[in-house]
Amino acid sequence: MSDEGKFVRRKESAEMELRKAKANEAEICYQCIEDARAYHKSLGFEQWRPDYPTRETILEDIAQNMGYTFVDEQGIVGYCCIIIGDEPAYRQIEGAWKTNRPYAVVHRMAFNKKARGGGRSKEAFDLIKELCLSKNIHAIRVDTQDENKGMQHILVREGFAYCGLIQFGGGPKLAYEWDNELPVYRGDGKAGRASGRTK
Repeated sequence: MSDEGKFVRRKESAEMELRKAKANEAEICYQCIEDARAYHKSLGFEQWRPDYPTRETILEDIAQNMGYTFVDEQGIVGYCCIIIGDEPAYRQIEGAWKTNRPYAVVHRMAFNKKARGGGRSKEAFDLIKELCLSKNIHAIRVDTQDENKGMQHILVREGFAYCGLIQFGGGPKLAYEWDNELPVYRGDGKAGRASGRTK
């Protein structure tokens, strides 16, 4: 994908696409955050602090070319921040990352309430992996709350391995890493490759 914000297609029949967010889309992106925040609250936990992320956070992401939207036939249905490069909060970990290779970080992934479910998370991570591989980045790091069992399940399903605890956003977070070159041991005890390619 070019820096002009053209779509990334996972395959010709993909129902969802990933592209750079634009400043005039910040409010729609923030609504995805608010919908996700309300959903987390309904499950009894908070993924983010009440004062973070804000609209200004989204605008800063976009200004730094790190804001991305998930788009389908309905328009923008989700948002995330993708950092290609170092995340200072990840330098200290109670545990160990799987690799020392260059990596990308995914923060603030959220979908609006109308787009929840239906395999969106799998397609989203497929698109993110494809974007990173196109930039010769073969490792992706993510963190989540201990209470966010749904995201933990998704991360393991998508080939991310638990690495330990990091401090981010005012408290401890569970840290996960995907590496395209390393085998991943899934819940069935079988080893598989952490490939970003869709079968």
